[in-house]
Amino acid sequence: MVTIAHIVEKMVKENPSLEIALAKNLISYSKLARTLREEVEKEFGKEVNDYAIIVALKRLSEKSEHLFSSKNKFYALELNTVSNLMELTIGQTSNLAFIMKRMYEFPELGEGCILNVIHGNYQTTLVFSERMEEKVRTLLKEETIIAEVKNLSQLSIKFDEKMFQSPGFVVYILKELSWNNINIIEIVSTYTELIIIIKKENLMKAYQIVQNLLL
Repeated sequence: MVTIAHIVEKMVKENPSLEIALAKNLISYSKLARTLREEVEKEFGKEVNDYAIIVALKRLSEKSEHLFSSKNKFYALELNTVSNLMELTIGQTSNLAFIMKRMYEFPELGEGCILNVIHGNYQTTLVFSERMEEKVRTLLKEETIIAEVKNLSQLSIKFDEKMFQSPGFVVYILKELSWNNINIIEIVSTYTELIIIIKKENLMKAYQIVQNLLL
């Protein structure tokens, strides 16, 4: 059975900025309830009073506030940035193993250039230094390029193993960036490193935000 609480939770989670505002206690429950009431009633199928929506909002706030309540809970060991990146996304291909083998042989990778590969079920995205663009395009000349994005940078966050086991670590960072209107292009992660790919013009702002959060 669909409840008012379920409807309100769905509406809030569809709006990350709203969820963050609730978690940080930056918004009036009563005013927000009045704003949401018409849409809640439409989905619920009958009239709803503001108090029921307020109760649902308060419960949501309590569930998520721990992500923002303590700067000391989450921390980073190191932050690094790299610019002059781009990405290409290709469709499924039987040549992927060959392509990757050739790319990892590029001498530029030993000279500080970046190559991140994100494999999906139907697509593969390559994030790499613009310096290697000509070589990469030559390797992909027989492949279908679905999308490309230039003028990218990456923010790399190295963290302690304890953070890997701390629920909410990645959400804590990504929601704060979203709250500050920074669009995240890609996310790459390993055991103790989180790499966030963003537009180059957002790099310094993102760096300062994460630095304030985690250092």
